[in-house]
Amino acid sequence: MHIETIQLYPDRPVIGVHSQVKDTTFEEYVELGTFNSVDNSSIGGYSYTGSYCYIQNSVIGRFASISDMVRIGPTNHPYERPSQHLFAYNGDGYGFPNKDSQFLEGRRQKVTTIGNDVWIGHGVTIQSGITVGDGAVIGAGAVVTKDVPPYTIVGGIPAKPLKERFPKEIQEKLLKINWWNWSRKELEEHYEDLKLPIEDFVEKFI
Repeated sequence: MHIETIQLYPDRPVIGVHSQVKDTTFEEYVELGTFNSVDNSSIGGYSYTGSYCYIQNSVIGRFASISDMVRIGPTNHPYERPSQHLFAYNGDGYGFPNKDSQFLEGRRQKVTTIGNDVWIGHGVTIQSGITVGDGAVIGAGAVVTKDVPPYTIVGGIPAKPLKERFPKEIQEKLLKINWWNWSRKELEEHYEDLKLPIEDFVEKFI
């Protein structure tokens, strides 16, 4: 998990040992845990992952808190075909030519979107093409097969809404404030305000 004493940098991500990153962009102050695999994705500022996370074809928002052993955007096999095995559409490693580039590119373009200030618990799987709204919480072990609205707490297999983090009027104000897009200067100026009771916070900034 996240180590409080680690030094984070605005200009480059901190990438844990034994992690692999391909075709991925990072904003400021990003931290990846150990044994991560990230491909064809973007990760927003201040977001971090635990260990053993696998992220594919995904857009991760800012201030996302991602626990250990999370899988986001896993690709699917073509089970409607005679064979759903890897060799039948990407057979290079098995000595077969003419990989199915159209199928492979289609998988890369099926993007999973994680909003800002989202907390994803231990062992969660979020299927490809899903959108998780700003401020949502995904309970440990959940399998997310449907979009998650902003500020909704979900859990279970398949994941279902359990409750909302805040009343609707508070949610609407938070989405207007969108503090996660504040500049570094604004974050420093208002850092203590993020510790206020939620009602006081939204009234101050709306």
